[in-house]
Amino acid sequence: MPGEMGEGSTMVAESTQEWFRGLVRETQQRFGELSRLQEEPERFRARVERDGVIVHVAPGGNLVDLRLEPSAMRLGAEELAAAILRAQREGLAEANRLYAAAVDDATGRTVDVSALVTQRIDTSALRDHAEELDR
Repeated sequence: MPGEMGEGSTMVAESTQEWFRGLVRETQQRFGELSRLQEEPERFRARVERDGVIVHVAPGGNLVDLRLEPSAMRLGAEELAAAILRAQREGLAEANRLYAAAVDDATGRTVDVSALVTQRIDTSALRDHAEELDR
């Protein structure tokens, strides 16, 4: 009869089942690696020194530490503010790069996280691809 399974046959071939089990193991391992990234956030902090301003910045832009050397104190208020902002922005870019590289390594580069972080990805192509998948 149609739809009946013969003796010894299975719904899914053993090779497919083994492939799927391997995929599950690999996915669990990658999620474990991603979880471990969260356990050591200081690893991704960037240090930038500019015009006597020293900043430590976390991914996402949080300013973790700010130190002003005596040379920074000679700057005018606007110059000092600009130096702090420049250092923070440079730190942000570096911290995001460090974190994206670690995520790339943890995920096996299945997604180009570096491109997402640095906004080098063509989002219109992603939208087009998503629309194709929805069809």
